[in-house]
Amino acid sequence: MAVAEGDRDGRGPGLPQTGVRLFLGASLVILVLLLVQRWGRDERRERASFALESGTIRISELAAPIEILRDSRGIPHVVARREAEGWFGLGFAHAQDRLAQMVWLRRRALGRSAEIEGEAALPADRLARILEIGRASRAAADALPEASRAVLEAYSAGINARIARLRQGHAKPPIALAEPIGDLDPWRPADSLAVVKLLSWCIGGTLETTLVLDDLIQRLDSVPARPFFPGRSSIDFGIAPELPGPVFAPTGPSEAGTEADPPFGSTRALCRGIGLPTGGAWVLAASKSESRAPILVADWHVAPSVPALFHEIHLAAGDLDVAGATIPGSPIVWVGRNRSFAWAGVPASAPVADLFIETLREDRGLYQNGTLWVPIEEREEILRWRDALGTLQESTLRIRSTRHGPLIESLFSSGPLERTRDGDGGASDSRGSARALAWTGARAGDGLTSMLALLRRTDSKGLASVLAEHHEPVLAIVYADRQGGGGMQVAGWLPKRPLPTGLVPVQGRLRSFDWRERIPIESLPSARLGRGGRRWVAAMDQPWPGRGGLDQMEWLWRPGDRATRLDEELARLTSTGPVDLRATAELLLDDRAPRAPEVVAAVLGLARLEGALPIEAREIASLLERWDGRMQAGSAGAAAYELLIDWLLDDLLRPPFGRPLFERYLATPHVRPQFAIERLILRAARVRRPGGWTDETRVAEAARRSLRQTWVSLNQRLGPSRERWAWGRLHRLRFHASGQRAARPRGLDRSLPLGGSGQTLAFARHRPGITFDVERAGLYRVAMDLAAPDRLLSALAPGQSEHPGHPHYSDGVGRWLSRRLPLFATSRLVIEEESVDRLVLEPAP
Repeated sequence: MAVAEGDRDGRGPGLPQTGVRLFLGASLVILVLLLVQRWGRDERRERASFALESGTIRISELAAPIEILRDSRGIPHVVARREAEGWFGLGFAHAQDRLAQMVWLRRRALGRSAEIEGEAALPADRLARILEIGRASRAAADALPEASRAVLEAYSAGINARIARLRQGHAKPPIALAEPIGDLDPWRPADSLAVVKLLSWCIGGTLETTLVLDDLIQRLDSVPARPFFPGRSSIDFGIAPELPGPVFAPTGPSEAGTEADPPFGSTRALCRGIGLPTGGAWVLAASKSESRAPILVADWHVAPSVPALFHEIHLAAGDLDVAGATIPGSPIVWVGRNRSFAWAGVPASAPVADLFIETLREDRGLYQNGTLWVPIEEREEILRWRDALGTLQESTLRIRSTRHGPLIESLFSSGPLERTRDGDGGASDSRGSARALAWTGARAGDGLTSMLALLRRTDSKGLASVLAEHHEPVLAIVYADRQGGGGMQVAGWLPKRPLPTGLVPVQGRLRSFDWRERIPIESLPSARLGRGGRRWVAAMDQPWPGRGGLDQMEWLWRPGDRATRLDEELARLTSTGPVDLRATAELLLDDRAPRAPEVVAAVLGLARLEGALPIEAREIASLLERWDGRMQAGSAGAAAYELLIDWLLDDLLRPPFGRPLFERYLATPHVRPQFAIERLILRAARVRRPGGWTDETRVAEAARRSLRQTWVSLNQRLGPSRERWAWGRLHRLRFHASGQRAARPRGLDRSLPLGGSGQTLAFARHRPGITFDVERAGLYRVAMDLAAPDRLLSALAPGQSEHPGHPHYSDGVGRWLSRRLPLFATSRLVIEEESVDRLVLEPAP
């Protein structure tokens, strides 16, 4: 009895407490068992969706066997006796690794993503329909040369063979595929061309860019706005003597913020998972190479998405023996090599769209074509989208077009019902005008045939004639051959205009701005190794040379930082003798921002004009003076510099722009706010005079305020401990799932501290003024020595596979982050030595 009472006094549990504890313990065990069971079920489901990589598959469509060997990185090496079977095998391998991604890219390109993703995807679908990617791709497929069409048909057959196996239940569909496999449309040749057209728009589509630049002119006037334009349209900040006042009332739809102007944001929505790709490449002459053959190095800058945009392959079929990077859904090898020729096609920063202001007679449905009043063409597109309950809905998108292209007023709809802006179904504004969008992807031509021709090149002679008819995307193709030749050639359909547009809307009734023909390839930028003593040739961010005059070509922003740094480093490397492949490839890891030290000196010089700095600003000034300009992840100076740039942007540009336009400017595709503010600071430090953007007092006061605000931000964001002040703690890379089921990527759910910036060879660009998170990075890197086929190094992040839980889903991240590019072996002996998987596709009896 005494013991029992002692229990009640707290010295031990009584029966009620024991029962509660037993119940809680049993519940916890059951919960753990349920979680383990669910985890096991999910893991089994994931594994069931993995493609068969070892064994034999019999396919009735095959005429001859195909081998698909997979190396330790998951790269498929497709081996066949004939090219037709090789292309079939490539399509099959793409569909094994990335079918869900391919289907998603096709839906995006054709304007059908809202059928799966819901109403939120309608802005992307509207833009895709207005761009007529589907119609243009079908027309291009019908006009393909016979040899190119045969490649696409064999490639499509391989994809469809994989889809057929999934339908027959031989394997489970990818878990990222959000639609029943039985409802999946077969892959067609036009679908591959649609994927390429989508990429072309993401690289050079300038709809929102043109709208914002036009708004800048309307707000600031032409001369003060021009420093924010690219290329030859830009002028020096010191030329603008007057600025408007700092306060502006909203004057139109664009002034209410990014949501008020529906076209704004459409490109980012359409290109989600792809980003707005850029890139760089260079070739080093054989005389400076240790192997006595040229070395070619390249990287593509894309959004950090899962799966990766690129997919590495090796194709040995018939006379072809090619290794490189493809985008699933297309057989184009964007960066690659055969046994004696190598190439890297990277974006050339060319705008591929113009806006034309059309004069309308709404009551009669006419527009002025420059000579006559002619009818506006009309068509309707049916958009399908899923509502919140998952029910498929339909709405009609009415698209009206002129001779230049569709009127973008069709994009002005904030909901699922498609209506034009005025009440009676017209699309005009109060002035009787509307804007028509012309883009090169709607014109006849294909981007496939010329890229396929690169696979068969044995040397670089006559390469311009091969690329003369290349249509899209507009690329800077850096190339080299085993004999020592090499160079760079820009290729693609660019309009030859009697007058340049300056990247603003132009009057459609004036024939002076019409696209009459393409610029011939002889007039596009090019360079050759050895010519003029060139020891290397690069396609980086340098301004392209031009002849000037009224027929000048137009380009997007090319500030030249990376090109300047590359020249410095190559000169240093080659000054002591020939260099090897790895040393050249490691330049892709260089993190010095060449302009930053000069900008720091200018900011500090201006800030000290009015006397001693406040104590907080003095600490930041001291930190920046000790900084070496390297954007290393652990650098406090790099963190301070980028925060300083953000505060200078806000202080110097927000008042004259006005808040809504300032925010739209920062979010606009392609613009370079950091380049603009650095130019402004450097110019102000040189001219030291009153008035305009470079007013000495105004800029000096902004510099002092920004230095102090940088100190405050570092303490708020990273804490008071100076040891925690590091660029990588602000500058984070996070892989985002793209596709039909955008769940958190397994194994990639942590952000990674990253060095580099948009100015460094180690490219990792954020969006200044908005976020420090990495928006684009050089996630595919490659280096090739033409001395031998197996001298090929590459790194691709996050991995080859789209299947969560697969060994090659995220294994590329570690290799990409390392200081060494791994070997991409193409020799069969080496592949078989390290390969663990061999799949044979055989003709069915």
